[in-house]
Amino acid sequence: MIDISVIEQLKYDVGDSMAIELLKVFVDESKKLVEQMLNSTNTNDIELHAHSLKSSSYSFGAIHLAQTCQLIEQKVKTNGLNPEVRTLLKLADSQSKKTFQQINQLINNA
Repeated sequence: MIDISVIEQLKYDVGDSMAIELLKVFVDESKKLVEQMLNSTNTNDIELHAHSLKSSSYSFGAIHLAQTCQLIEQKVKTNGLNPEVRTLLKLADSQSKKTFQQINQLINNA
């Protein structure tokens, strides 16, 4: 779920301890975004949360989650909160759990 090369580049750029702190912030903030996105019925809010999560996920190597959020962002904007978007939201929820678990393992093994 995580592109390890992105994490390695982050460690190289800012150092191991700062990379770990940034990863912790990413997980904490992203969990909030996922929850807000899943619990909202406002299409503008869902689009905004998906956009934010997409951007940060790409930055931290969570490529699959980022791609799903990009689809959510596009689909909710054009089609509203339809069954396809609801399915994508469930996928994002599942992917986020796996992604955060993998990141937490990386943090604990650092």
